[in-house]
Amino acid sequence: MIQPLYHHNGPVEVVVRSSARQITLRLDHALRRATLVLPHRRYARQGAKLLEQRSAWLSAQWHKLPPPMPFVPDGEILVHGEMVKLRHETGRGQARLQAGELVVPATRVEVFASRARRALISMAKDALETEVADHERNLGLSARRISVRDTRSRWGSCSAAGNLNFSWRLICTPLAVLSYVAAHEVAHLREANHGPAFWAEVAKTCAETSAPRKYLRDHGPQLFAIGADY
Repeated sequence: MIQPLYHHNGPVEVVVRSSARQITLRLDHALRRATLVLPHRRYARQGAKLLEQRSAWLSAQWHKLPPPMPFVPDGEILVHGEMVKLRHETGRGQARLQAGELVVPATRVEVFASRARRALISMAKDALETEVADHERNLGLSARRISVRDTRSRWGSCSAAGNLNFSWRLICTPLAVLSYVAAHEVAHLREANHGPAFWAEVAKTCAETSAPRKYLRDHGPQLFAIGADY
């Protein structure tokens, strides 16, 4: 394993990938981390030189990242597409949305972040199960299982076995966006592609698709800033 390199904005992970045809440097918006990909370990010195040469470019990319929205008391995050304040309530119980706040009970402030994340995952699962059920009825289909995870490359997916998987970050988007992604994956239960027949299925249960897709393209980096510490 090659040791990470360092840029003044943060660490740079060095990855050796034999399938790579050249040295590449990129900033992953989902992971909020820079990665230097080498075709072989012997290119380590050239990789370090490339990082030095492209330092200004990497700084510009880093500065384009939306500000982090960590799970801290009195911080702000997106829920249902709106900014809400995080409020710590000492004690136990279910988190709740209340007058522009997400109230998160936690016995200690040290566990506040994990409690806030779990609350959003639970809220996402409830909302997605409701939307999936509606689209299943409209299309006459049925998923085997619904999972909500911290996915990085897709907002949702449908396995060959009929299991649907979604990103918990969809709870941070407007309901129309969450519903569209649910419709998209339910349609994949019938059409495992993105051809005309697939989009015809989506249209049967979701009238608007262009605006939700644009929202995810435009706000993806901001959604991945939720819960980030840097």
